[in-house]
Amino acid sequence: MTHIVKTEEIYFNFYKVPRLSLKMSDEGGAFGLDIHHALEACYLIDLYNCDVIIETGTHTGDTTEFLAKMFPSLKILTCDIETAYLNIACKRLEPYKNIEMYLESSEKFLKKYLKKFTFPFIFLDAHWNNYWPLSDELCIIKKGVVCIDDYDINYEGFDFDEYKNIKCNEKLVKEAVGKDTCIFSNNPHAEYAFPCMQKKRRSGRGYFQLGKNNNHFLKNNMFKIEGSHYAKK
Repeated sequence: MTHIVKTEEIYFNFYKVPRLSLKMSDEGGAFGLDIHHALEACYLIDLYNCDVIIETGTHTGDTTEFLAKMFPSLKILTCDIETAYLNIACKRLEPYKNIEMYLESSEKFLKKYLKKFTFPFIFLDAHWNNYWPLSDELCIIKKGVVCIDDYDINYEGFDFDEYKNIKCNEKLVKEAVGKDTCIFSNNPHAEYAFPCMQKKRRSGRGYFQLGKNNNHFLKNNMFKIEGSHYAKK
């Protein structure tokens, strides 16, 4: 199935999604109200012709709703371990028939459902108290396009996760998926179609793919190879 996404659709749907997220440092919104993140994700889902969207960390469903609007013909699977958050998400997302929600830990969720699809888009955004599931999640993934939220891009103004002095960065990712995997990050110097209106907190993004080639990353200035200089368009 080929998806054709127009930037105007992204803008229209992005700012129609209510910000229902609770207790979030960025105050919620689809992709933390960072439309640049939305542009990156939609581009990759489209160009890599992904057959499913899989999200860990539903929270109250801001990002889930945006993706459901953008890709109504794609199945979206999402999970969370917080019943209160998932109850809110279930109520708001009821009109979208392409969404399946699961009250389940992310590593168990990925192990169960990833194998059912050919080439998924996987958005990793789970944050769970004393257990940080990211390394376990990454070890399970064998194919697809992966977006890691709250990733250290080593650039001022972009926050990242750190648990017990372990940073969410290239080192952590390569330890899980292999040192030869090419890791990309968002490029803060790229010229995006729309300005980002999130001024409170922005997070870095890490990306990689397994099973195809890196051409779609390499030919778009929104992404840079980890370790390379930031390039302006």
